[in-house]
Amino acid sequence: MSLCMNCRTHGADDMDVISNLIKIRLKPKVLLNHYMLCVRELLNAHRDNLGTMIKLVIFNELSNARNPNNMQVLHTVLQHSPEQAPKFLAMVFQDLLTNKDDYLRASRALLREIIKQTKHEINFQSFCLGLMQERKEASYADMEFKERFVIQVTDLLTVSMMLGITAQVKEAGIAWDKGEKKNLEVLRAFQNQIAAIQRDAVWWLHTVVPSISKLGPKDYVHCLHKVLFTEQPETYYKWDNWPPESDRNFFLRLCSEVPLLEDTLMRILVIGLSRDLPLGPADAMELADHLVKRAAGVQSDDLDVLHVERIQLIDAVLNLCTYHHPENIQLPAGYQPPNLAISTLYWKAWLLLLVVAAFNPQKIGLAAWDGYPTLKMLMEMVMTNNYSYPPCTVADEETKTEMISRELQISQKERQEILAFESHLAAASTKQTITESNSLLLSQLTSLEPKGPPRRPPPHIHDQLKTLNQSLRLGHLLCRSRNPDFLLNIIQRQASSQSMPWLADLVQSSEGSLDVLPVQCLCEFLLHDAADDTPTADDEEEGESKEQKAKKRQRQQKQRQLLGRLQDLLLGPKADEHTTCEVLDYFLRRLSSSQVASRVLAMKGLSLVLTEGGIKDGEERDQLMEDDSRDAELLPAYQWLLQDLPKLPLFDSVRGMTANALQQAIHVETDPQTISAYLIYLSQHAPVGEQGLHNDLALDVARLIVERSTIMNSLFSKHSCRPESDATLTALISIFSTYICRMRKTKEGEDLYSWSESQDQVFLRWTTGETATMHILVVHAMVILLTLGPPKGESDFFTLLEIWFPDKKPLPTAFLVDTSEEALLLPDWLKLRMIRSEVSRLVDAALQDLEPQQLLLFVQSFGIPMSSMSKLLQYLDQAVSHDPQTLEQNIMDKNYMAHLVEVQHERGATGGHTFHSLLSASLPPRRDSAEASRVKVTVEPPHSSVKMRAVSQLPVISPEDDLTTVLLQLFPVKMDPRWPTPPSRPLALALQQVLAQEVLRARQGTGQQGGTAARVLQALAALLGSAHAGPLVVAMHHSHAFSCPLLRQLHLYQQVASQDVAFSSLFFKVVMQMLTWLGSSALEAGSLSNLLKSLVAQYSHKHHIADVRTGFLHLAEALAYRRDSEVAVRGIIASLRAGEKCNAEPELIRKVLQGLMEVKSPYLEELLSLLMTVGMETGAPGNTAGPVAMVILLLLQETEERGVKLEAESKTISEGKRTGSSSGLLIDWLELLDPEVTSVCSDLQQKLLFSVNKGIGSGVSAVPSYRPYLLALLTHQSNWSTLHQCITTLLNKPKEHSVDPSSALDFLWACSHIPRIWQGRDQKTPQKHTEKCVLKLTSDELISLVDLILWESELSWRDTGKADETLDQASCSLIQSRLPLLHSCCHSEPQNVHSVCEYLLNCIKKWGDSVMSRRCENLLLQMYLQFPEVIQHVRLPDATLSGEASADGSTCKLDILVHRLITLMADTGESKSAESRVSDATLACRRLAVSHPVLLLRHLNMVAALLHGRIHLNLQEFRQQHHLTFFSDVLAILELLQPRVFHPDHQRALQDCLLSFIKVLQNFRRLSRMPVINKFVQFIQKYITHDAAAAVPFLQKHSDILQALASENPDLVQLKSLLAGLTLPVKTGSSDIAAEDRDAEDSSSGSLPLVSISASTALSSADMTKYMKKISGGEAIEDVLDVLTELDEKSKRNPEIIQYFANDLQRLMSSPEELCRNMAFNLALRCIQNTPSLASDFLPTFMYCMGSGNFDVIQTALRNLPEYVLLCQEHADILLHKAFLVGIYGQIDTSSVIAESMKVLHMEATT
Repeated sequence: MSLCMNCRTHGADDMDVISNLIKIRLKPKVLLNHYMLCVRELLNAHRDNLGTMIKLVIFNELSNARNPNNMQVLHTVLQHSPEQAPKFLAMVFQDLLTNKDDYLRASRALLREIIKQTKHEINFQSFCLGLMQERKEASYADMEFKERFVIQVTDLLTVSMMLGITAQVKEAGIAWDKGEKKNLEVLRAFQNQIAAIQRDAVWWLHTVVPSISKLGPKDYVHCLHKVLFTEQPETYYKWDNWPPESDRNFFLRLCSEVPLLEDTLMRILVIGLSRDLPLGPADAMELADHLVKRAAGVQSDDLDVLHVERIQLIDAVLNLCTYHHPENIQLPAGYQPPNLAISTLYWKAWLLLLVVAAFNPQKIGLAAWDGYPTLKMLMEMVMTNNYSYPPCTVADEETKTEMISRELQISQKERQEILAFESHLAAASTKQTITESNSLLLSQLTSLEPKGPPRRPPPHIHDQLKTLNQSLRLGHLLCRSRNPDFLLNIIQRQASSQSMPWLADLVQSSEGSLDVLPVQCLCEFLLHDAADDTPTADDEEEGESKEQKAKKRQRQQKQRQLLGRLQDLLLGPKADEHTTCEVLDYFLRRLSSSQVASRVLAMKGLSLVLTEGGIKDGEERDQLMEDDSRDAELLPAYQWLLQDLPKLPLFDSVRGMTANALQQAIHVETDPQTISAYLIYLSQHAPVGEQGLHNDLALDVARLIVERSTIMNSLFSKHSCRPESDATLTALISIFSTYICRMRKTKEGEDLYSWSESQDQVFLRWTTGETATMHILVVHAMVILLTLGPPKGESDFFTLLEIWFPDKKPLPTAFLVDTSEEALLLPDWLKLRMIRSEVSRLVDAALQDLEPQQLLLFVQSFGIPMSSMSKLLQYLDQAVSHDPQTLEQNIMDKNYMAHLVEVQHERGATGGHTFHSLLSASLPPRRDSAEASRVKVTVEPPHSSVKMRAVSQLPVISPEDDLTTVLLQLFPVKMDPRWPTPPSRPLALALQQVLAQEVLRARQGTGQQGGTAARVLQALAALLGSAHAGPLVVAMHHSHAFSCPLLRQLHLYQQVASQDVAFSSLFFKVVMQMLTWLGSSALEAGSLSNLLKSLVAQYSHKHHIADVRTGFLHLAEALAYRRDSEVAVRGIIASLRAGEKCNAEPELIRKVLQGLMEVKSPYLEELLSLLMTVGMETGAPGNTAGPVAMVILLLLQETEERGVKLEAESKTISEGKRTGSSSGLLIDWLELLDPEVTSVCSDLQQKLLFSVNKGIGSGVSAVPSYRPYLLALLTHQSNWSTLHQCITTLLNKPKEHSVDPSSALDFLWACSHIPRIWQGRDQKTPQKHTEKCVLKLTSDELISLVDLILWESELSWRDTGKADETLDQASCSLIQSRLPLLHSCCHSEPQNVHSVCEYLLNCIKKWGDSVMSRRCENLLLQMYLQFPEVIQHVRLPDATLSGEASADGSTCKLDILVHRLITLMADTGESKSAESRVSDATLACRRLAVSHPVLLLRHLNMVAALLHGRIHLNLQEFRQQHHLTFFSDVLAILELLQPRVFHPDHQRALQDCLLSFIKVLQNFRRLSRMPVINKFVQFIQKYITHDAAAAVPFLQKHSDILQALASENPDLVQLKSLLAGLTLPVKTGSSDIAAEDRDAEDSSSGSLPLVSISASTALSSADMTKYMKKISGGEAIEDVLDVLTELDEKSKRNPEIIQYFANDLQRLMSSPEELCRNMAFNLALRCIQNTPSLASDFLPTFMYCMGSGNFDVIQTALRNLPEYVLLCQEHADILLHKAFLVGIYGQIDTSSVIAESMKVLHMEATT
């Protein structure tokens, strides 16, 4: 003790003392404790003793004579000086690393021992900082291995960080992984400690390391990555395998999942920007991005993982993206290159900054929001969870359009600048002309304008942003920020312009309390739920699933919680003015929305929020609100407004805001009830304390009354009887009476309005002296209210009436405020409203001082009450007496005005007689005389009237009169309904009298040419040829009492004067024209039309036809002009029956028949029968070609016309109208004329049978209905030669698509199934029946058949009208339905199948990536399913053999066989024969998996079912019944089916299989010794590699089972690595992500890199070399046998290693040594069983062995032949043929071997 206390000088003596002291070895505990006290005194004696002590102790520990007390001494030292001792300890370690010898391994071990012995009681941060201190000693300056020193210090730093993981930290980390929060303080302290050490390490690499040594770029980057724990895992434990394997991944993850300090991040960015340090900008950006995302992934409420305050970070990150052109290139003088960034780094930088901003909203977030629009846009995207551009927060469509156009402009400008820049670079280097096509920089650069307009992110950035937001919850962090409040900013910007459903999603997904969200967000969610909360019927609720009901209950619970929160803000004890205003403002602003739905939602939201609070108030407030309650009873739906809103505790704070919102809403709202409620509220609660507010209220309500007349009429209509009308009117009167009373109290000189508002203001002065200034609309509104009359109940109506219209006093006068001129207070429109009112005082006021023209205008208006009309008429009488001339001048139509006065008198109005007398005096007197004569004529007796009129009253028609005028008087074309029609009866009688005299003279023979009859007919013809023809005929139809006698007289004259041909022809023409006009009009048939038809019939009968041809010509003319063709048809029929020859041309006959078919004439059948019988008999005998051709042409013509008609009117024509076709009649005649259908006019007939109709292109099915019947006739009635000719013609036509494919294919199918072919055959089909080839088509005809099948599918696809380039299911089904026909035509002949497949392959190449190409692929796939052997001759494209083959419902030739093989493979029989069958079936399935994987994958669901049926068995049953063998075989087959088995179409079946494996592993967990589990893990790894998006979610669902399996089997390294890989986030998307994309994704995922799983190799490279050498031909046979035996043992677990020795095995298979040969054969077959694709490689060896001269070799080959034949089925014919030849020429019995091989091939050994 005294020695220690006296070591105070630190001289040489003291150092010797210390050196000797540490060598003392003490064992007794008492002495040892005293020794430690002495050490403490020694350390206190001098400050330099500490460093010397530590150094000497460490060196003693490393020496051969180490003291066992060294660690206790170090522990004491560290306890004594916890801050300084670690630094001196670090200096000793630095000294050790400077030695020439490599002390790293020893240093690691020593450090671990120190930490262990000192129980982790060391300041790791101080120790690490000591390791990183720069040393100035000479030994360090002259150090030889400076690079090694830096690398080894880096390694010690990482070891130190991992040594900080104490038992408590480890326990807390494991608990955190399980979701338990235990010992979190310890874990957080460790994480912060690692973060601080990493910050110091980055500082060391940035500042100290460059001064020590200039490290190579690779070593420098390695050191940087290593201290940040982003290096490969093996670099951390490769020196001494510490940490141990069981803890490695956990330790590395604990050290990597730590916060990222601001200084660390900034220094990495500075290192990347520095040109002196070897870390480039891209690498720095990648590293920073990885670190930021990794730290963000560790986020927790009690850990600040990414705290950054320096705004300079944004510029530093963006500077890393800057593009710098090569320095050796000189740009032109004066050219300023644009600011450009590397695109990938540019967008990576924005994403990095987005993450930082989300974790630091107050500094970085606010700066980004205010100064960086692109970053602000990304922040809005993650907050709204909407990634579209422009962002959804831009509500205005104009702004969106402007953003899109601006982006296009910026993008175009950017392209031009980059091209110009690259052109300058090229001009200085390669001299190449740069365009968009050869530009290298265009796709790599973008403009660097971080503070410019927001740019559109590329699509892959959208995906990354979405993934980043989902994994890191960036939007939630930004929305949670209240200072600054980004969310509130967005809500206020959008306001009520559109719905914000993303806010509802935000509230729905919010965790914990709703207090963190702004009030507006809660309101939006309430509106969103109110919109969705529609009442559903009971049956709909019953149909909901449990998940839907649970979600619904959860949503309702969230809504109740939210509603309670909002009501608490309004009604609770903590309610304040700010929150109350915020809540109500959000809803009230929406009341004036232009969208009805938005307004309804706002009212519903207010009702929900306010209604609950009105129940708990006291009685006093209820008494105060009695009026409100009365109004609320009238409008129960608005109780929230009239009753609940005024009861708010802070109602006075929101009174003004509410009134203002409702004043705006009444100008937008369209529901009268809602407006009533608003007006009642405003009358009771609007704040009118200030004059300006009162003015605004009055003006807004006045605008409603004056400008929205429709709403006012609906509110106060006498017919509507609304119960709330009186309450609304009372409220309006109350508003205005209060206002007018206030305004009349203002002083005259008081300025109430500014100058700009005074243009519509009037100054009012009453006779009593009061004055007021107000808006003219307010005045008009009050007058309009007064016109409505007094409401029921108490109101200020009469007060208001007395103010404006005082009794027996003049009205107030009005003056314009701006000009002081007198204003018109009551304009005419308002006076008219007053006159229509039932308030007499208003009527009198309106009628005062009216001008004559105003009186006349008002008296002609509608809707005036009778009392008001009486007053008007009295005023008119006064005007007549006062100034009759002025009044008479203003009358435009005295007749109308007199009639109007009479009508008013009939209503009961009084007065106006003087005015009527004025009107009557000036009217012409003839009207009365005409009326009197009309009355006189009508009352005369009927018998004497004719005679008297004929004598005295009938007008005389002279020869000089214009008969056209007479006809127009008789049948007026234009009639005015206001005037009575002129008397036409006398004129008609006069004309009839003249015509009767004309007929009488003609009978007597004294008639003259050009008499009255001819003149009348000519006048009528002239009128029918003019523009008045239509109205004239209509007038004659209505006046048939005059027109029919006139026409009969003209007809009578025509009959009498029959010699006048001109008259007869003109008369018939006139009759036909009139009949045509009547037919074209929509008039019903009447007397005139019946008369005209009878006249036409009589004329036609009289003028009969001269011959048949003439009749046809007349009939054609009649049909062309749409005249009545009945007479002409009957004439032709009569002539033909009379035996006249049919001398008309065929074209004329066809034209007539076509016309008759169009008009659906009932004589068509009779005429056609006569033409075909009588006409043909009188014509050339035996010539049927003409009639057949005519019938076919008629059919074709009708089909085309019907197709066009159906195409145009398919949506309007009913089915009943489509049955009027004449095709049935024509078909019957065609059958009679040509029973064989195609033997007479083959071209026309084939066109009729097989042509494509024009209507096919539309969606209307235009195939003629008669075609199936004709095809049936053709197949059943034609002879063989006709059918053969028809088939040949169909299949040898050029491919112009003129044939209807459906008809042609149906015909071909029918031809192969004609019953006559099979007559006389055996009706019982034998068991081994082979189908006969009926059609026997050539190769070219087969190709035509394929074209027809494809063309039919094409037409079907067109008919569906699909615009997309996809092959629909209907087209595929159509192709599949035609397969039997194609199959029978191919007749299983390889040549035919080969030619069809070759043609389809050429078509696929020809059509490229089109629908037709996919159609060809589908047909080729169906061919492959029917003829799997085609794959031997034709190489099918991969697209054809996709996974879709197993998804559709098509049949396959090998389905039965595959089903049988799988069933046999699953057999668990215990007999040897059963084992043999299972083995053979397994081999066959493995071979199928290689040769026909698609066909085997079709049955993957069956395999999954067979596996699932075994998972319930216990271990003993599982082993004894050989179920494990079946599982192993299935797994081997699945490996052979890679990668097709991973196709999405097989996803479900594959996962079912894997689930069965997982369940089995769960039941039997101690299976690590079995190879099946390693193979299963390897297969799962390949599944993840191929399709991680599907595999990882599936495996994560069952990760608990795999985790338990791994914990119980610690030696399953591959399974642990797989589980570690499952923790990595997976990018959701398509399963065909490229490998490089996957790598890039993994590198930025924020977790540790996945440890790759490699298959356990049974042989090392050294063993492989040794075995290769031994098995070579020069070695002894014992060595070869040793190698084969070793291979045999090792290949039982890993058969894949055999293929490395394939060449040597082939040589040994012909070895004369039996043992060696047999083992070689066994190994070869095992190799082929494992990899069936290698079977062909052993074919030459087998052939050689069977042909060998050594009998034993032949026997061995024959013995193994059946198994090899099964594995090499494609060459089975060659092998069996060789075996047969060996038996013949080698005198060996090979029959049993051949028979066994045949049984295996046909699987008959299973029976």
